Amino acid sequence: MNSIKKKLFFQIGSLAIILIGFMVLANTYLLQPYYINKEKKQLYTYYKKINNFSSADYTDSLSDLISIEDASNIDILIYNSKGDILYASKSYMKDKHLLEFLGSLPNKKGLKPPGPPVKINHEEPINDKVRYIWVDDLMSGGKSLVLTGQLDNDYNIDLRLPLMSIKKSISLSNRFLLFTGIPLFLIGIISAYFLSKSFTKPILQMNKATNSMKQLDFSTKCTVLSNDEIGQLASSINDMSIELEKTIKSLNTSNINLQQEIAEKTKIDERRKQLLNNVSHELKTPLSLMQGYAEGLKLNVAQKHNRTDFYCDVIVDEVKKMNQLVQNLLNINQIEFGDTTPNNTTFEIVDFIEYILKKYDHIFSEKNINLQFNPIEPISVYADILKAEQVLTNYLNNAIQYVDNHKDIRVTLLTKDNHVRIEIYNSCEKIDADELDKLWLSFYKRDKARTRQPGSHGLGLSIVKAIQEASNNDYGVRTTTNGITFWFELDIKG
Repeated sequence: MNSIKKKLFFQIGSLAIILIGFMVLANTYLLQPYYINKEKKQLYTYYKKINNFSSADYTDSLSDLISIEDASNIDILIYNSKGDILYASKSYMKDKHLLEFLGSLPNKKGLKPPGPPVKINHEEPINDKVRYIWVDDLMSGGKSLVLTGQLDNDYNIDLRLPLMSIKKSISLSNRFLLFTGIPLFLIGIISAYFLSKSFTKPILQMNKATNSMKQLDFSTKCTVLSNDEIGQLASSINDMSIELEKTIKSLNTSNINLQQEIAEKTKIDERRKQLLNNVSHELKTPLSLMQGYAEGLKLNVAQKHNRTDFYCDVIVDEVKKMNQLVQNLLNINQIEFGDTTPNNTTFEIVDFIEYILKKYDHIFSEKNINLQFNPIEPISVYADILKAEQVLTNYLNNAIQYVDNHKDIRVTLLTKDNHVRIEIYNSCEKIDADELDKLWLSFYKRDKARTRQPGSHGLGLSIVKAIQEASNNDYGVRTTTNGITFWFELDIKG
């Protein structure tokens, strides 16, 4: 029997049976002594009351005597020392053999008229004048309790209480108790069932809720119907469920963030390894050239061939390239780690772009590049002008470097919300969509052979990415049918 509802039901039912059985036993064995003890006290009270009557022949006290008889169901007999009956209850008067027997007695002082034939079972003295006696009526077979004694006026008195009525009352009480006890027991059992069900219902709900919490399901809540201990426990479980849900969500969020941090760290480590490999590759060629030409100078090879200046120029040129590479790497590192402070100012974007494009006029002419610039109405932006120039020149350099035989480069200005978008298009061969995101990586080159091009280290777009992300401005790239478009945005002056 593991169910608390069954346990509670059987416990309440057992308690009801025990209580009814105890009441039957108490009626059977305790009621009669209690009743007799009470009646003994009552008989003595009536004795004292009759003893206080002032009437010598009790004619003036008949109503009081009758009232006592009616209230207590006792028989009263008062007689003098000669045996003359001064007062007798109806039950005595109906005993003709008793009256005849009393009438034939000699009138001697101290003679007590006999009652019906009786047998004395037990006597209990109260004082020197009064005592209790338990007698058996040999004629009727009944038992009686009699208080017999002498009054202060020297009259004798017998107060008789039949005990048969007590036994009948006890028997009737037991039968009535059983008669009412069985329905009450059934009512109690039914009430115990519904009470146990009502009592255990919130406990079952709490058990269901805790089992759900064990499975990390916090949707199940306890119904709080009262403010007692069970209601408070249900409310506490609900509060605990809410707090656990918040805590687990917080832990899950922290776990996700931690996983993202680990993934980012792994990604950074991979990028560092890739950067180290790329830097090693980029430095390998200039260092080899510098070593070769330096050895040639040392061995006077260049002097023999009258090429000393050429050897020195090569070494200086390679040193400049290495210096530029290092500067670009430092620049990216400073921007990504926030070591540079932006110097934002307000400037007009159309004039700014026209000024930058003029610097490239000779390059466009030398390479026969068709440049198109579609200006808009003058508009002011708020940004770091040096960083904006760096982004624009990197885009232009990239466009010039990778433009195809069509030689088309186009610069377009667009306004979008509170931003100005600058787009640089150049015609080129088609680029796969899955390769676009890789263009922003340091040292990335679409040429798998990693062919060196003058002044190219694959860091220009990485610098653009770092600058735009540091300034919280958007940037991107998209392909078209005949080329590719890079773009970046600047804030419009509010």
